Amino acid sequence: MKNQPKSQLARPDKKELILNAAILVFGKSGFKKTSIEDLADAADISKQGLYLHFSSKEEIFRAANQKYLEDGLNLVRQELGKADTALVQRLMGAMDAWFGRHLVTFTPRSFDVIEAGERLSGSQIEEFKVAFKEKLAETIARSSEFKNARNVCTPEEISEVLFLFGLTWKEGNPSRADFMKKVNTCIRACCQIKTTRSRR
Repeated sequence: MKNQPKSQLARPDKKELILNAAILVFGKSGFKKTSIEDLADAADISKQGLYLHFSSKEEIFRAANQKYLEDGLNLVRQELGKADTALVQRLMGAMDAWFGRHLVTFTPRSFDVIEAGERLSGSQIEEFKVAFKEKLAETIARSSEFKNARNVCTPEEISEVLFLFGLTWKEGNPSRADFMKKVNTCIRACCQIKTTRSRR
């Protein structure tokens, strides 16, 4: 059998490589301090090559933000879709996928990306926030743990509380593990789910 020529489809998508690199650069340096040169260097491409795909730093930021949010929501779906996993663990996985990864993506000096995101992609970000909360609420409503617990809050209310709690991710610059310990407490309190403890 003759050797098959390498498929063009096998090559990584250049735009995706640029955006993956851009997420890391914006996460480290923030929006204002990131230059086109920084983005080009991180993607291992020339400035001219970068401009073949994007017209400005703002356009790269919007596209990188879109990809970051899409990737996050896909991870959330994967975690919530683990049907054989306990509700607390599925919600923990979703909160980590949405908020926990911020702690390894962004540094304190890059927090101006939040303001830049609201300014350049406000409506887009809001749509993803709504989708995230809807996924949480749907999973909670369908779970046997929630149905068998004495809850005074609706799945939508619990989802909103978890989301608001998640927004505290940057307070005190905690580690991802420490943040997730607090998330665990919040989830169990909101869902009124008891964990088994050994008796003395």
